[in-house]
Amino acid sequence: MLEYVLCMAILTACICFAFQSFTRPTVEPPGPKGYPFFGVIFETDSKTLYKKLYEWTKQYGDIFQFQMLGKNFLSINSIDVLRDTFLQEPGATVSASRLPTFIGKYVLENYADLTFASPSLLWEKRRKCVHRLLHTYGEAKVSLENQVLQNLIHTKEMIRKTISKNVNPSEIVDEFILSTIEVLIIGRSFGKEGPLQPLLKLEHDLVNRLANPGSDALLSAAPFLRILPLPMSSVYRELKSIHQRFLDTLEMLSKEDCEKTGIYHTMKEALEERDENGKMWFTDKNISAVLVNITGAAYLTTRGTLLSAIHILAKRPELQKSLQREVDEVIGRGQEPKLSDQKNCPLMGAVVMETLRYISHVPVLILHATSQSTIIGGYYVEKDTVIVPNVWAMHHSEKYWDDPFSFKPERFLDREGQLLPATNPIRKRFAAFGLGKRSCIGEVFAKSRIFLFLSSLMQMATIAEPEGKPLPDLDPRNMVPGAALQPQEYDVRFLLR
Repeated sequence: MLEYVLCMAILTACICFAFQSFTRPTVEPPGPKGYPFFGVIFETDSKTLYKKLYEWTKQYGDIFQFQMLGKNFLSINSIDVLRDTFLQEPGATVSASRLPTFIGKYVLENYADLTFASPSLLWEKRRKCVHRLLHTYGEAKVSLENQVLQNLIHTKEMIRKTISKNVNPSEIVDEFILSTIEVLIIGRSFGKEGPLQPLLKLEHDLVNRLANPGSDALLSAAPFLRILPLPMSSVYRELKSIHQRFLDTLEMLSKEDCEKTGIYHTMKEALEERDENGKMWFTDKNISAVLVNITGAAYLTTRGTLLSAIHILAKRPELQKSLQREVDEVIGRGQEPKLSDQKNCPLMGAVVMETLRYISHVPVLILHATSQSTIIGGYYVEKDTVIVPNVWAMHHSEKYWDDPFSFKPERFLDREGQLLPATNPIRKRFAAFGLGKRSCIGEVFAKSRIFLFLSSLMQMATIAEPEGKPLPDLDPRNMVPGAALQPQEYDVRFLLR
């Protein structure tokens, strides 16, 4: 009897194995082979991984895989495949996980944040809470307009002081963005000489360097490097020190009497809440990590976009005239711009979208991971494979865009000069803020600030090339690398209209 049972068990196991082998796709994506364990690490520059991925896209196509430091990576270089993976089930759920990262574990309090943490019931609760806070303090029209327009008064004063002079616009842009972040967080701005802005700026310069996918992959594979006397290790240690100073300063400022409050105050109140089991669901670690998410996204991406737009417009006087004409007709010279004006300023909308496409300021979106084996683009992909959303390749593909390394806002306009609707196939090729469950929750906040800044600037000034110094065209391939690309330093002149 025992022999019969054993034989049946072996036969059943063989049938199951054969059936699994027969039904499981054996076709895996192509890609560079590299070396055992190390993979392709010796063929890439960690700071500019996206450039190497772009080269491989031309060789291997819409999807390819590679190995690096013991991990499998799948680069998705097609917007069609990305939309199918991130927007359609079961791929949308399977691909929504995050891989273990150095920055998530060691900077973001062991994944106590939103951006680098994998989905869970607790993560969903945090995300809903933060989305509500951003809506209350940042995306609600009256609140946002009052914040930004008040900050723009000071920004315009700074511009007037530089009229007709060669000036690096980064200081003007930095103070504008950091002031809006201060109001969002603490309810007021203390200015560039205050206690917060220098810490915010330094912190996110360091985050930008450390969160680069290539650097993070190396530190994730060998986290002990953080204690060695290496350049990237010193960046990590300085970042931890600066962030703690930032938190201490926020706590001190939050205890002062003030008429308005920000999301920091509201998150502190959430510390008193308990779940259905009476347990604390939001902690000081969540506050620390979420603040890195919000301030980093709000500063680095908006900064890169605005500075790129100013550079681009300085080289295109005719485009500026068209923008000024649109702003004059829709808003007027004596009126402050409103968010409701956006729908009547299609050229401005097209300029913003083309700037985001052209520079692809986050060339590789934050990496995803598969929570189980799946099929992507017709290929078999193993569980725990790292998904690389290669937006740089998608936004600069000749398959999707005519002359992709040329700046053409008209791509996003129809024959009547109106902005293409979100359902238009061309708009669907645009993925600057990600797609699906892990898309950027601050997209509306970022676009709104960019619109109000640029429309106000076009009302009062014309951007001209610097006197006595050449200003080359902005080439996104030469931008300063990081998690969010930044333009090289440059000068322009602001001329009053």
